[in-house]
Amino acid sequence: MRGWKAGVNTVDAVVEALCLDFPRRADAIAKKNVTHRTEMEYRYLNYKILTAVKEIVREDWAETMIEDIGARTGYAKTELSDTSEKDYKIKKRMVKDNIARALHLTD
Repeated sequence: MRGWKAGVNTVDAVVEALCLDFPRRADAIAKKNVTHRTEMEYRYLNYKILTAVKEIVREDWAETMIEDIGARTGYAKTELSDTSEKDYKIKKRMVKDNIARALHLTD
């Protein structure tokens, strides 16, 4: 498989990709430039992701955390400045795990 590396957590890679695509899906929903079926799938994915994130972090952190996961942004570059590095990393890991569970990628 092209780009695959031994030891890569593929569930993390899927969660990161879905988070990276979150704004594109939101834009397509807002502009209504996709079929009804596709819009429903986009709504489902974005709802499940946003809900999973909000179960772990404050509501005002949710969209930034989704962006950070998708862009693979670390503590040094995040816009979430009112937290420690340790807390940020713990929360980010918890959020990624919760998204995976919410989307039934893991148990």
